[in-house]
Amino acid sequence: MYFASLAGSYVGRIDAATHKVQVIEPPTPNQGARRVWSDSKGMVWVAEWNSGNLSRYDPKSTGSGAWKAWKAPGERPRTYAVYVDETDKVWIAEWDKQLMMRFDPATEKWDSYSSSSGTANVRQIHGRKGEVWTPESAAGKLVVYRYR
Repeated sequence: MYFASLAGSYVGRIDAATHKVQVIEPPTPNQGARRVWSDSKGMVWVAEWNSGNLSRYDPKSTGSGAWKAWKAPGERPRTYAVYVDETDKVWIAEWDKQLMMRFDPATEKWDSYSSSSGTANVRQIHGRKGEVWTPESAAGKLVVYRYR
């Protein structure tokens, strides 16, 4: 099991057998790891609040090859929540601009979707096949994005 520590700026892995925590340091200093989600290949995706990066950690790699980062589009992005859909596209909530963004790791292209709320404040993302669900805590509503 993996988790993010915003205050500690690290990703942690809990060993189910020993209950010990392994601290995994992303290469960006003070990046503010906010949320994590894994994809179908076992890669761990991290939303980095302070840096505005979307990062990927490969638990099977070592050294500098274990991490890769992409800066979210826009000026001073603030990435908060992250979710990986069944097609391994990565969705993030961009806090300051109130956007949902979808990243395709195969093409390294971003799509952006504006919220219908002025202040959505999406703190968590979930989904099921063909749908991404975002609770907008500041707007008091649940939004669904449908895709093919």
